Amino acid sequence: MIAAKHLHFRRIQHFLLSIGPWPFLLIGVVDRAFLIGLFGGQYVSTDDAIMWAGAVDYAYGIFHWPYYYGQDYGPMLEALVAAPFVRLGVPLRWAMPAVSSCLALLPYWSFALWNHKHGRVWAALAFALTPLLLPVEFGMITTIPRGFVTGLAPLAFLPWIYGLTHTWIRSLLTGSIIAVAWAINPNSLIFSCAYGIWFVLSRPEVIKSVAAICLGALPPFYLHVLAKSWCNDHSDAIIHRLSVDIWHFDPQATWNSLCHLGDHFQWLCPVAWSNPEMIGIGLIALCMIAYLKNQWPLAIALTLTVLAIIASFSMPKVQDGWDSVFYPLSRMFLALPLLLAWAASMLFRKVRISGNIIFVSFLIASSVVCYKISNIRATAEGQFAAPTKWFSVQPYDVLIKDAIALNTLCIERNVDLIVVPKELGTGIWAQFRAYMYPTMIDELPPTYLFGYERRYWQRELYGNAVVPNILVIGGPLEKWGSLGEKQGQLEAVRKMNGDAAYLIVGNTQPTDALLNDVIIQLNSP
Repeated sequence: MIAAKHLHFRRIQHFLLSIGPWPFLLIGVVDRAFLIGLFGGQYVSTDDAIMWAGAVDYAYGIFHWPYYYGQDYGPMLEALVAAPFVRLGVPLRWAMPAVSSCLALLPYWSFALWNHKHGRVWAALAFALTPLLLPVEFGMITTIPRGFVTGLAPLAFLPWIYGLTHTWIRSLLTGSIIAVAWAINPNSLIFSCAYGIWFVLSRPEVIKSVAAICLGALPPFYLHVLAKSWCNDHSDAIIHRLSVDIWHFDPQATWNSLCHLGDHFQWLCPVAWSNPEMIGIGLIALCMIAYLKNQWPLAIALTLTVLAIIASFSMPKVQDGWDSVFYPLSRMFLALPLLLAWAASMLFRKVRISGNIIFVSFLIASSVVCYKISNIRATAEGQFAAPTKWFSVQPYDVLIKDAIALNTLCIERNVDLIVVPKELGTGIWAQFRAYMYPTMIDELPPTYLFGYERRYWQRELYGNAVVPNILVIGGPLEKWGSLGEKQGQLEAVRKMNGDAAYLIVGNTQPTDALLNDVIIQLNSP
């Protein structure tokens, strides 16, 4: 009897070892499903609006711009991946956060499955567990379709490339993936630089490996240069530029960052959620262990990465953000948990894991995820209530209700063009009505964000065009009331969520000239 129970127990252990990380990946799917349902599909920012517009354009084979509309950086990978699903009819409110979540988890799952395939139980467990043990805010950051996670997704190819037998091809493809990840989002360098340095130093022929990696990086880098050149040739279409200054050491910024390390690593530390700076300490500890274990390639790679992180504190972009999941400082270091998992898997690869440990780990992960799920709604409401600076966040239900009301108004008044001047100010920001509403309601008239139109083609089409019936949203009601008759007939229509909406009927002026005149009068004392 005892022998039979022992045999049954051994079979369970063997089963747990054989299925590897799959149960943890399943928990991750459940975790993300709740995040998308309770957060990702419920709150939308003005920056998301551009991504939604891009996804719809891509879904119909329309490619206006190589980057985030109106910018010279930030490829909209999330929009590109979501495009087929959008074309099939999947609502954007679900498709976009689902794609972001998948891209964020892809490298963890890929490394976990690769290590499981090669019998490295501990390494597979480390990668599978890490995203589950991160706080709910990390899940929110990596669910928002803002391009935060797009640079991490290509890193998922690295372990499978490492498994290739041909050394030259392996080095070429490694260089290509690192370059692609960098071109999409440089926050991937936290991991890819460490991996690349380790990869080179682990090879017997270092110079040949470096040459192959550089050669592999050339095609992605060339495409990046072409995209930049194309944007420079269309510089009048760029609304928001990436300011790239020559790096120089900023001692004050570096010291302030080191003294407030938790601000930069906020929500990135597994388990120790209230002490995010512990992930930095953990990285240094792993670096020291690598030296003690004479794993020189890994030790050097981690050391240089730590120095690179410190050097990055002198960059203005790294200092750009605040304690909000919608725009955190930690978005620049999102690869840190992946780096930590990879370093731990390399240092302790010979650690033997029993079925008992996997079972206990599964129970712990399940408990943590259940706890996080129970806190999603409250955390989301708290983040939404917190003030933002350069963008607006609104519940999806508020936006769709406003979009339907706007469309009804346009049908009733035979509106030809909706203009939402940013300068006039509105309760619901202009970016929502200009960029997002057309993706919600197909029959909505064309929209034009006067004064900050990221879609250059809309500016070219309507800026100098004479449109008969123009609906203008925004501005103080009392000024509209005293504005009098413009070129054509000015009609007051219903408020749109507290925002003034006026219809200019029978207009005979070009749109830009008309709006310049209107804004001058509305803003006059």
